[in-house]
Amino acid sequence: MKRANFIFLIGLVLLSIGCQNIDKIEKPDNFLDKSKMIDLVYDMVLLDAAVSTNEKKLEELDVEMLEFLSKKYKIDTTDIKQNILYYNMQFDENTEIYEKVKDSIEKLEKAYDSISKVSDSLRKVELKKLDSIKSLESDPRTKKLKKIETTN
Repeated sequence: MKRANFIFLIGLVLLSIGCQNIDKIEKPDNFLDKSKMIDLVYDMVLLDAAVSTNEKKLEELDVEMLEFLSKKYKIDTTDIKQNILYYNMQFDENTEIYEKVKDSIEKLEKAYDSISKVSDSLRKVELKKLDSIKSLESDPRTKKLKKIETTN
């Protein structure tokens, strides 16, 4: 029994060593430079967020991520996939791309948060204004003043 386990373990190790041979990915014919790739990945992240937020709306608009990106970057969907695969194999460059995308998303999030805070503040001011108008209308003294004004 121990011998069978040992042979199985050796076979598993040999199999895993044999699977380590990874072919180098060639640069795609329609190669996107790093700045274009940053833009592409940024758009992919935003589209993915849009899908997870409101998938039905995107279906109504008939938006398909790869087709959209293909039209925007004037590149075939196959070329997009090849560029992604190529950059995935270039660890340092890929890390740099995703760090820059992360920074851009964080800036966008901060801008959205500040806009949201201003919008909330404006909404509170408007509600306070409406509440003060309602309280004036419900005040009996205001009704008497209105009566006096209309009789004069």
